[in-house]
Amino acid sequence: MTETTINKSILNANNFRLLIDKIPTVEYFCQSVTIPSLAFAETIMPSRVGIDAFFPGDKVEFGLLNVSFLVDEDMENYKEVYNWMDAILPIRDTENYKALVNSETVSMNQLGAINDALAEYSQITLVVNTNKNIPNRYFKFYDCFPTALGEIQFQSGADGQPISCDVSFRFTYFDIETNS
Repeated sequence: MTETTINKSILNANNFRLLIDKIPTVEYFCQSVTIPSLAFAETIMPSRVGIDAFFPGDKVEFGLLNVSFLVDEDMENYKEVYNWMDAILPIRDTENYKALVNSETVSMNQLGAINDALAEYSQITLVVNTNKNIPNRYFKFYDCFPTALGEIQFQSGADGQPISCDVSFRFTYFDIETNS
């Protein structure tokens, strides 16, 4: 009979690193990350005996990947997220999206072929470390894009508190791995 070894160390909330390919400056100011929920609906099959039968559903639904970060003095990390969102869904100029996907304008001022349709997405990796700060688990989120950028509040008379901001990401799926 083989004996199972159980790791009795507790996971600490502050032993992590967040790597976002498209917005690297957020990594150094990241305050918190919430690993999203995972759920799927169940299928109910009525029966004649008064007790319904339940079966696993056929679609998985993930929650949002929520990140909170401190805003740097030059607001570069906030601007990176803002520019990414502006390029995906142009706020003021459609040229931003054209540049993001490497497209060209054709007749009637419409975009031609999209040469890089995946440019609006990024991979996000949450590195969870052990108590000795050694990488232990890698949560890899695929096809990520920001869906919400939180507000920034300035306040006169504040005691030098750093400003934080929240950003939410939608993604296709995630993997949990033991190596990078």
